[in-house]
Amino acid sequence: MKTLKQQKYWVRIRKLETDLLKFGISTGSVRKLIYRYPVSVLERLIKATEKRQPGEPATYFLNGLKKSRMKHRPEATLIKDEDT
Repeated sequence: MKTLKQQKYWVRIRKLETDLLKFGISTGSVRKLIYRYPVSVLERLIKATEKRQPGEPATYFLNGLKKSRMKHRPEATLIKDEDT
């Protein structure tokens, strides 16, 4: 069961790699993106990029990734001053 899940995961990774390379993103950048971001987020952004068919898909994808990262980043925790 575990190996089946691992195989499905690697198939998803390979599909992500081919889609991002098709957009025109370099191989090194593709590997960094896959390492750094969850697979589901990248798949969603690829689907949105293919749906809209922009003139420059790589730029569109990377801008969408930047905006999603800004939208979903964890809030900064403020350090409160402790009174003793």
